[in-house]
Amino acid sequence: MFARGTLLLWLALSAASCVSYTPDTADPVAIATEVRQRRGGTFTFEAAVLAAFRQNADLRALAARARAAGAVVEPTELQVEWRSDSDMVAVMLDPIAMLGFGVRGAANQQASAEASAAAQMLAAGRWRVAAALAEVWAVDQALATLAVPTFAIDADAWQRAGLASRLAADQARAATARAHAERLELTSARAAVLADFRRLLGLPDHADVDLVPTDPDWLRQPSPSDAALLARPDVAIAAAAFQVADGAFRRAVWEQFPSLMIGPDIPLMGGALQTMAVLRLPIAAHGRALAAREQRDAARAELEAACLEASREASRAEAELAAADANVQATAAGLTASEGMLAAALVEVQTEGEAFERAASAANMAMRDTMERRQAVIHFARARVQRAVAWGWPVVAPAPEAP
Repeated sequence: MFARGTLLLWLALSAASCVSYTPDTADPVAIATEVRQRRGGTFTFEAAVLAAFRQNADLRALAARARAAGAVVEPTELQVEWRSDSDMVAVMLDPIAMLGFGVRGAANQQASAEASAAAQMLAAGRWRVAAALAEVWAVDQALATLAVPTFAIDADAWQRAGLASRLAADQARAATARAHAERLELTSARAAVLADFRRLLGLPDHADVDLVPTDPDWLRQPSPSDAALLARPDVAIAAAAFQVADGAFRRAVWEQFPSLMIGPDIPLMGGALQTMAVLRLPIAAHGRALAAREQRDAARAELEAACLEASREASRAEAELAAADANVQATAAGLTASEGMLAAALVEVQTEGEAFERAASAANMAMRDTMERRQAVIHFARARVQRAVAWGWPVVAPAPEAP
């Protein structure tokens, strides 16, 4: 009777440790409704980053996977065998596994490495989102510095008066059209920036948002160093992947060897306890170990490739920032000159009947320089962020949220 009670107790404890199923639902309509209910608001850069960490769907998925990986513990197998002919129950376990060694120990080490890799993937995801938000802020602030030259040249009136050639009138109309298009381009660029912002924060496209300007030194440019490159989250992912592969190799090596399960043979109807043992002999298990070793070699090569790619990105970002800086200076000088020529021509056109052609030409030149200036300023804003990111900015902790 005591033996039967013990067996029932083991079964009850096993069931008590199980996770119960909790229902959940998800469909496009429900998800879209949930997103539409979110509110926008006024955001500083720091507040936007924290909000993205909470609401960004990709980051929430990475966080859930990191928590899932951290919850994995290799179970301890308890083998119970009942023989009806002798009314005996054998309860056996692997003592090496119970002590945390052997295959179970290697499996837990592999699970720990996988949890670290998942946490690094979350950190890398947050790094990319924070960098994308930094680009949003940089471009938004760059757009705020841009303006379209204002001029009023009535080409039709001058042409009717016989003071403007058809070519000069067409140039004036083209300049006016370019000014209108440039204003629309600035509006479109700002709308695109805010659309990116809403996507990164998981906000609906109708949410009203306002970005608070940052301090002048908000974008910290790290000093170039090997340590900065090797600390990048994407390099850390490759390093963690090697540890996972190494853990898998260690586990496959242990799985080649025999395992022993021992325990008492309990008579249910009374009588003396007996000893039971089960020896498991894996046959031809070396193939998995050989494959796991090759997988580890592949992970090591991928880590090397990640280091080289990080170095290439940093070198390229340095060169692109230098070129963008030179271009933004050149376009600033060009726009200053063309705006000066336009201002002088607009003054002359008030008193000189033959100045219309010069005014039309100056307006076209000013608009071309305005467009080039916009492109250069936006490229420079992005290049500054990309250069900082290439050297590991911003620093994001790899730890996942607690389960």
